[in-house]
Amino acid sequence: MKRALQSGIVGFFLCLLIFPLQTIQAVRGVPGSPDFGYGAWIHPQSTLSIEGAQLLGELPLDWVAIPLDWAEAMPQISSSPELGALDAVFNALTGRGTVVMLRLYNPPGWAKTETGLNADITAQWLFWLYQRYQPRLRAVELLPAANTRQGWGNSPDPCQYANFFMEVKTALNSRGSDLLLIAGGLQPLNPASDREDWDDLDFLQDLYNCGAKTWMPVLSIQMPVLSGDPARPASGEDPFALRHYELVRQTMLNNDHAEGILWVTLINPPDGTIDIADQKYAQSVQQAEWLKQALIQMRSQLYMGVVFLSSLNPPPAGNPFGNQTALLTGRQSYHPFYSALQAVIQQTNPSATSNRPGRPKSIPIPKCQNKK
Repeated sequence: MKRALQSGIVGFFLCLLIFPLQTIQAVRGVPGSPDFGYGAWIHPQSTLSIEGAQLLGELPLDWVAIPLDWAEAMPQISSSPELGALDAVFNALTGRGTVVMLRLYNPPGWAKTETGLNADITAQWLFWLYQRYQPRLRAVELLPAANTRQGWGNSPDPCQYANFFMEVKTALNSRGSDLLLIAGGLQPLNPASDREDWDDLDFLQDLYNCGAKTWMPVLSIQMPVLSGDPARPASGEDPFALRHYELVRQTMLNNDHAEGILWVTLINPPDGTIDIADQKYAQSVQQAEWLKQALIQMRSQLYMGVVFLSSLNPPPAGNPFGNQTALLTGRQSYHPFYSALQAVIQQTNPSATSNRPGRPKSIPIPKCQNKK
């Protein structure tokens, strides 16, 4: 029965592989690149997704993060994937000069085994997506929030995740894929955390105990719940400071992983959840200033690869990603951070539009005005 299921899965994906392999150009923020990458989200299942993609004509980002709910896209192995909204966004990105990181989460039951997620089935699914969305699809964040029950789909286990990650990576490499797998999506504990969730730093340390230095070129973190000014110092007792990323980096250094790159794939400005004083950031102008300061602060860190600061379009209601800031709030309505981000990109890359944004991180960012 198991062999028949595996054969059926292989046959299904082989029937769908109709797009030829193509070469992907080098992009910013990846291992080997000295340049910082600017990123933002697009939610295909929400409003204004196509309009959000069209913003890239004036906002030349390096990366777009697109969440993909696997169980929603393909609830049954016998059903064809429901990817109409995702296809539309990829089509809208054609010619924009921006590459995509998929955030793969919520795997369906048919892709799981008694001991966890089936790595070979996952690799087949990712390889099919890789071929379908060439050359835009460049990276996949593999089960973000792996240190939480919601992210992993079971009680979090660092070594199980490590083994799963390595098996998927090996399977993709054997198929000739150059997809960059992004590990972890680790997030600090917060008031809504499940009792089985792990502290992100403890989970990371156990990943290193399971050999992460050899198989994890890029670690991602997400910070959906924050408090205070972006410059507030980090401490082990304060997981809600933006500079918590410094503690993550210190853990990497403690494990002799200085060559590892850190991506920040989710940041939500403070909203008063932790401290009532943070309610001032409910105002869009204050949000924009907070986000601009956070961007400049993180970009100055040489170990930062890519930072995804906001969403181009509004997130859907009831989404699991928290209170994301949307740059496009209506068909002709923009969040103040839109012009601030645009100014930062232009001032760090004042040359012709044929060049991509970013520039080496050793070049400082001039002060810019937060006005549209």
